[in-house]
Amino acid sequence: MCTLTYIPTKEGYIFTHNRDERSNRPTSKSFQTKKVGKRTIYYPEDLEAHGSWIAFADDNTAACLLNGGNKTYVRKAPYRKSRGLVVLESFDFESPAAFYHNYDFEGIEPFTLLIRHSSGLFQITHDLDETTIKKHNPQETNIWSSTTLYTKEIRDKRRKWFTDWLAQSPELSPANIQAFHNSAGDGDSENDLIMSRWGILQTLSITQIAVSKQGALLTYWDFIQQSADQKEVLI
Repeated sequence: MCTLTYIPTKEGYIFTHNRDERSNRPTSKSFQTKKVGKRTIYYPEDLEAHGSWIAFADDNTAACLLNGGNKTYVRKAPYRKSRGLVVLESFDFESPAAFYHNYDFEGIEPFTLLIRHSSGLFQITHDLDETTIKKHNPQETNIWSSTTLYTKEIRDKRRKWFTDWLAQSPELSPANIQAFHNSAGDGDSENDLIMSRWGILQTLSITQIAVSKQGALLTYWDFIQQSADQKEVLI
């Protein structure tokens, strides 16, 4: 589940990710690190499946996950592995194209994965019957919402909130974008960017990757544990 925005800046880009999940799903309070070859990956960890919903490597590659692909489906657990592990395992490949062509997607619940790489911005969408790759213009803003949690009507409404906010020409700073992720909506608690449903699902955290010439600033706000963590990464 989740909401993700991508905003290019003069010096880089900013990914900001609202994680919508079960309120009792355990997660780390801080960024974890993992070595993959010569790269170091930084990510908040889902302590239930030991994957993540967002990760950044010090070669300036970022990967962000949303649950659900393009098509509706009936959930039939158990699946072969958690989608959060796919995020981390995408860094085992030298490029999004290599990941797409060589990774085994069989037996994994549908998902959408956005990868910002030196070769561009890519969207890999995995459905039960097919997996596709699409290249986006990295100089264009975008917003994605999980297809398992938000109908097309709601996704379109959220896109309008985003475009209306951008039309106001805000300063595209990490703080302002984080404020948008904290406040956008129309008072519908089930579908605002900070959401809550049935006392079970809610926005657990906001994670942000802000890349500039100086490096990357990674920020993780956990609403359940009322904690925050920040990392500066040289790239």
